[in-house]
Amino acid sequence: MISRLLDYYFWFSQPPTILTNADKSLGYLFLASLISSIILGFAKRLIKHETKKKLASKIFYLLFTLGLSGLIWYGIRYENTPILANRYWAGLVLILGLIWVLFIIKYLIFNFPKELKEYNHEVLKNKYLPSSKN
Repeated sequence: MISRLLDYYFWFSQPPTILTNADKSLGYLFLASLISSIILGFAKRLIKHETKKKLASKIFYLLFTLGLSGLIWYGIRYENTPILANRYWAGLVLILGLIWVLFIIKYLIFNFPKELKEYNHEVLKNKYLPSSKN
């Protein structure tokens, strides 16, 4: 399966009129991404830490966009629309998702620790400040 994904002919040839196993696998991948985003969306509401909530939000939007656009492609592929049913559209969605993941990794490496430290410092500082009582 992996060697087939690296094949030029697989991505740019006219796909058959019936769904192949590769198309179904891509559909399952996109469906799993959408379901994961829905679960993460509910879990994100339970996160109290603002910095971790921001990270969960970035991952949520990645998974939701990847899953929704991939399932739209899968529906078009199922209906066998001539130009939009080609597999390179699914490949484009996957490549854009990979680029998005790289930006999230960059955020995790460079910005997340700094924001986490600043937020924890603010929480600690606000803990010992007197609150205004009316």
